[in-house]
Amino acid sequence: MQSPRKPVSEKAGHRAELMRPALHKVVGAFVPPDAFHWGNFSSALNVVQVAIVFAIAFVSRAALALLLVLAAQVAYAQWTRSPSITVVANGDDPRIGLVGEAIAFWNKTLEELGSGFRLGALVRVDQPIPEEALQSLSGAILAAGGRGRPWIPETLRTGPGDLTIFLAHSEFVSFAGPFDGDGHRVVGIRGLKFPPISLPNVARNVIAHELGHAIGLGHNSDPKLLMCGRPALCRPAEFRSDEPRMFPLAAEEKRQLLGMYPPDWKPR
Repeated sequence: MQSPRKPVSEKAGHRAELMRPALHKVVGAFVPPDAFHWGNFSSALNVVQVAIVFAIAFVSRAALALLLVLAAQVAYAQWTRSPSITVVANGDDPRIGLVGEAIAFWNKTLEELGSGFRLGALVRVDQPIPEEALQSLSGAILAAGGRGRPWIPETLRTGPGDLTIFLAHSEFVSFAGPFDGDGHRVVGIRGLKFPPISLPNVARNVIAHELGHAIGLGHNSDPKLLMCGRPALCRPAEFRSDEPRMFPLAAEEKRQLLGMYPPDWKPR
């Protein structure tokens, strides 16, 4: 008597677990920080598993690595709805307006590209900022270096929006955290009195940069571009400008956005 067949999703998850060590080794060398989250890979595996098998059998190791990068990019297009955005800030924090500018920048970019995806409406909440939790997650993301999934403190798992942006008062490296188990994300922005975010035009671009990660982009190595970052040497001070301006995107990043969120993208 034949044993019952396992569901496709269960078999895909089992194959993904078997492939985990090799995939982390190969993909970690190519995919930008925070761009590869293992928990979402098995759902993308079915899309590219035939191509991976073909690459193993017939083409070079470099081509296999490229296919694995494409698999990770599929896994990273995680927003299946237009996320509601909540900014948690205290008093008349001037960065609140910069969050609105950043959302408008990304939605205009997506519209110009012909994408069907948009960031949702912004709601402002004035409540205590979980400074220690933000510092902890920032440190964990830096320590992980794009490998593995950092633990998200419980106080950051109950944010009021799909995407919650905390405008902190303490010193840490600004970040966009991974998706939690409920499909929410957290962005933490360094305290305004700490350089370099205190320099002219820097906060504007730091906020837009982290929103770019939250949408799905990684880092590049060009200091003239918005998404430049580790492991390249560019740092937020590069955004300093006497005139308010948003740094541009690379042409490849625009192609990535349209690949993740094509014209026929719809919430589901």
